Amino acid sequence: MATKKAKNKVKKVKAKAKIKKTKKAVVKREKKIVIDTNKLLKLEEARKYVIDVAGEKGLEVFEFLISKGEMEENLLAKKLKFEKANAIRKFLYRLYNKNLVSYRKVRKNNKAWYTYFWSANPGKLVFIIREMYEEEIKQTKKSMELNKAEDFYVCDICNRRYDVNEALQNDFRCKNDGGVLTHIESGKILEDKQSRIDFLNKKLHALDQLVK
Repeated sequence: MATKKAKNKVKKVKAKAKIKKTKKAVVKREKKIVIDTNKLLKLEEARKYVIDVAGEKGLEVFEFLISKGEMEENLLAKKLKFEKANAIRKFLYRLYNKNLVSYRKVRKNNKAWYTYFWSANPGKLVFIIREMYEEEIKQTKKSMELNKAEDFYVCDICNRRYDVNEALQNDFRCKNDGGVLTHIESGKILEDKQSRIDFLNKKLHALDQLVK
């Protein structure tokens, strides 16, 4: 009997320890990163991306939510001088489709409709910009491997680039404007591309500094 009680006690202790460990894991998962949003929104790539997604007005909505925090939809429309909540929704939905904003809905006083509260997700924008930098670095490295094998010719008017075969086929004249094609050694191209990679790596490092 005593042995059975001891076993049950051990099981209870283990169960409590498991629950405590699970709670810690949940808290760790739910911990949100903190972004220096002022510096983030000064990045040309960040602003351009949001504008491409939702236009100038969408950028205004995104910036406002970042500065003010979560806000009820009708109040948000009023603060930004939209006539109705419907007018602001198209910008919110465009941002939402890229996960730049999120919402929660609340039903008040058992009413048939919901009230929507919106908030910005600057961390997602950091992730997107990081992917842009990393993808450009990847593609530039690939092109460097190709450039190692051959030299190029460049138009002295429009700067269009031709490989050796293309230059020969066009009698060393540009298809676009007839400009003379000037020979450029691959070493110079590789040097320029490496400089671009170094620049992008610095941008990545600066982006990492925005995350606290």
